[in-house]
Amino acid sequence: MNSGKLVLLAIALVAVGTVVMPQTASLFAGQHWWYNISGTGNQVPCQKCHADVFEELALSNFHTHWGPNGWNVSAPGTADQYDCAACHRSNLSIQYALVNGSVTNYQPGKQAHAASVVACMLCHQMNASKATWAPGYYAGGFNITPFVKAGIIPPSPYNYSNATYNGMYAAHNAFIAMAIKNNTFPDSTEACVACHTHVAVKIIWHHKRSLEFDVNITNPVTLSNGVHNWTISDWKVNGTATAISWGNTSGAGNTSYWSGWPGNVSNIYS
Repeated sequence: MNSGKLVLLAIALVAVGTVVMPQTASLFAGQHWWYNISGTGNQVPCQKCHADVFEELALSNFHTHWGPNGWNVSAPGTADQYDCAACHRSNLSIQYALVNGSVTNYQPGKQAHAASVVACMLCHQMNASKATWAPGYYAGGFNITPFVKAGIIPPSPYNYSNATYNGMYAAHNAFIAMAIKNNTFPDSTEACVACHTHVAVKIIWHHKRSLEFDVNITNPVTLSNGVHNWTISDWKVNGTATAISWGNTSGAGNTSYWSGWPGNVSNIYS
C-alpha cells in the first residue's frame, strides 16, 4: 500500500472519529448518572415506571406529606418520590439498598433492594414509630385476639389495640380478621382498601329471612313493676335471604335486595 492510500485512510478514520466519538462519549456520560438513595432522601423518580400509581397519589389529599426536607404537615402536600419512600422504604425491620452520593459509599439491600410491599398497619398501628421511620396516624381499635386464639387467623405482627383502645365492641372485627387471613394483600390491607379507597366493592350477603319465637300467657312472670302474662320462648331464625350490594368507585351503588331484582323480592328467598 503506497503512502497516498495510507494518507487517505488516515483522513477517513479521523473524519469518522470526529462524528462518532462525541456521540459515544455523550451516550456513556448520560448512562453513568446516578441517583442518590440515602435513607429518607430517595432521589429515584419512582414515577418513571409507576406513573399510574403516581397519578393516583397526586390526586389524593393523603400520603403526600413527605419531601426532601422531611415531614410537611400542610395538606394536601405535593406527591413525589419521597412519599413513595415513606411507605415502601420505611420498614425498620428491612435493610434496603442505600447509595450516599457515590458508588463507593453504598449499602446493598438485604431483605429488599429498592422497595417492599407494605401493609397499611405498618404505619397505622399502635406505636408505629417502633416499626417505621414514617409513622402515620393510629387507625386501630380492633380486637382480633379471639380469632387468633381460636386458630381462625394467624397472629398479626401489628398492634391493633392496647388496654385503652381494646376494640372490644368494634363492628368490623371479623372483617379485619378475615382480611388478615386472605393473602391478596399483606395483613388486613384488603379491608383498608375496601373502605378507604375508591376501589369498587361487591358484597354478597347471606342473612336469615325471618326471626321467630313463641308468645304465651300460660306462665305469668312477676317482675318488679308487676305481673306480666306474656312469656316469650323458642327463639329461632328461618330460611336464608341473599342480597348483593355493589358500590362503584364514586361511592354510589345499588342492591339486589330492595331494587333491580327481577320479579318479586320473594324470589331471593330460599
